[in-house]
Amino acid sequence: MIDLHIHTNNSDGSDSVIEVLKKAEKQKLSYISITDHESVNVYGELRDINIKDYYSGKIIPGVELKNYYKDRVIDILAYNIDIDKFNDYLNKNYKQKTHRMLETKNLTCLYKQSKGYGLVLDPIESLEWDPDSDWGSMVFYNELKKHPENEAKVPKDLWENFANFKKDYVYNRNNIFFLDKKDDYPSPAKTVEQVHLAGGVAFLAHVYEYKWIKDKIEYISQLLKDSNLDGIECYYSSFTEEQTKGLLDYCKKNNLYISGGTDYHGTRRPSVEVGIGKGNLKIPENIIKNWYLNA
Repeated sequence: MIDLHIHTNNSDGSDSVIEVLKKAEKQKLSYISITDHESVNVYGELRDINIKDYYSGKIIPGVELKNYYKDRVIDILAYNIDIDKFNDYLNKNYKQKTHRMLETKNLTCLYKQSKGYGLVLDPIESLEWDPDSDWGSMVFYNELKKHPENEAKVPKDLWENFANFKKDYVYNRNNIFFLDKKDDYPSPAKTVEQVHLAGGVAFLAHVYEYKWIKDKIEYISQLLKDSNLDGIECYYSSFTEEQTKGLLDYCKKNNLYISGGTDYHGTRRPSVEVGIGKGNLKIPENIIKNWYLNA
């Protein structure tokens, strides 16, 4: 089995790289990829340790990247990249837009957009949060929910959970609280181009997590035309067997590469474990043989 979607504390995961390696070894995974958000720093850490002391399998270099496409933010997974070459790209296109800067901007914008809706919120300057690690949209949502009187002032589905708030309101131009991210992240076409220049392959991540996409296959087909993506993440912790089978069939018919991973985040997503997701995810090793030469 393999797991090609894992996060460490170099982005928004809770585990150190050594903790991740130990868990991968425990699950007897033959291949893993650590795909921190917009960061390949973990591969610098790996150069400084004896990996075989903790993990006997192989590690495919990887990273997860935010992209702006059709008014939404989507993720692309890049694998088998030249780490040093791609780090130069990250530094020029992502790192100058620090997490602190982007999330402070998001929180400020959401506060401004809340005016006129009669919402009860504590002053923004009184909020306790860490701009270097917390998400501005989540800080705002928690503040919104802290005041019960706001429930009657917002749509029911927005109030139900953060996932609805983010996917259907923060990322939807037609709804309140929309945050325009076009100046924050590159297009999928630019991302895929840079991945290819670094010798890698690019995959659309967790498409069924994007609840706003009504016809997933139509969306994927258009995205492929616009970006030249190499493949799709077909195995994922929250996918049903039917969803996985549909994506596998689509990849086969369209000569696309296949990937899969748990999207492990440690204690920040406690229901998901390395290698097995929510307990029954089994990603076969043979899916990488067409795109990873060392397999």
